[in-house]
Amino acid sequence: MKTGNLRTGVRIAINRKAELISGDAWFPCRLLDISDEGFLLVCNKTLAVGQILGLRFELYPGKFVECKLEIRYAKETGIGTKIVEIDEKSVDLRQLFLQEHYSDKLNKSG
Repeated sequence: MKTGNLRTGVRIAINRKAELISGDAWFPCRLLDISDEGFLLVCNKTLAVGQILGLRFELYPGKFVECKLEIRYAKETGIGTKIVEIDEKSVDLRQLFLQEHYSDKLNKSG
């Protein structure tokens, strides 16, 4: 049984500008999806599996999520990450976003 890339939870498509930081260097990336555990990103920089980076992006106008990520896989289709450190404010923003998405889906289906 293959276990390396099994995903838990639902991933929600999102298209947002974001920034990664490695050491003192910030570089742009694109956030493609969001889940309870991590994000799918694309960027022009070569990243290594296991590498820990900072991530920052605007989820709502003037409201930023900041966290540390571990690169779980890097493919042409994107970079899969797992959140390894996140502050309470960012947790709350991310949870609000996920709850709003789930609520919108329920309202549209019922």
